Amino acid sequence: MVIFTPTPIGNLEDISKRALKALENAEIIFCEDTRVTKKLLNLYNIPLNKTFISMHSHNEDKIIKNLNKDDLIHKNCVYVSDAGMPGISDPGTKLIQFCQKENIPYTVIPGANAALTAFVASGFEGEFCFFGFLPHKGKERENKLLKILENDKISILYESPHRIEKLINELKTYIPERIIFLAKELTKVHETFIKAKAKDIKIDNTKGEWVVVIDKGEKNKKLELTYEDILNLNLPLKEKSKLLAKISHKSPKEIYKELLNS
Repeated sequence: MVIFTPTPIGNLEDISKRALKALENAEIIFCEDTRVTKKLLNLYNIPLNKTFISMHSHNEDKIIKNLNKDDLIHKNCVYVSDAGMPGISDPGTKLIQFCQKENIPYTVIPGANAALTAFVASGFEGEFCFFGFLPHKGKERENKLLKILENDKISILYESPHRIEKLINELKTYIPERIIFLAKELTKVHETFIKAKAKDIKIDNTKGEWVVVIDKGEKNKKLELTYEDILNLNLPLKEKSKLLAKISHKSPKEIYKELLNS
């Protein structure tokens, strides 16, 4: 049997007795990073007399293709990601699909999840959609973000410390008056919550993994910014120039020169 087991997202006490029992009894542990999992087991004083198999987003298909079905059926098998719930912006889903296809018994233990924790902490009420991580850059990112901001439900995103400032600037540009809730280092010593209109958000320290909860917008309302709206945004000139170029007949370079001389 395969047991999909959540691990703490920060505080080591956020693990259930059932999850600890599954890890203690495991004969085979599939894990996103064997080093991370072994360190975790050491912290809980769980012996490492098990078979550890690295299974992450880059090798899932290859590992699954070579799995021994009898092992999965007859041995105590566990899957863990590095932190949180497997399958939620983490590997694990493909192994579940394999179990379903091959009639291999499996179960999922409930546990720590950053998206749900942040949603509850936000104080927002209503339906929500979880979108995971945005594409890193380019038109794909912009189109995805605009689609998210135009829906009429609360939206939950994950963002890395390297791109959180970029996302905040994008939100200031597109939805300056919308309420945003930010959470980082959830359940850890330096857990931080920020809730404000997008235009008023200030971040002093970007370190840590971020959850961004965006209050719902009006149904089917398209985002429209005027030339003056963009001029008044607190953004670097290069970013302003790119945005202004989209709603004018001038190039970003032309607008950038005009802004420098104004």
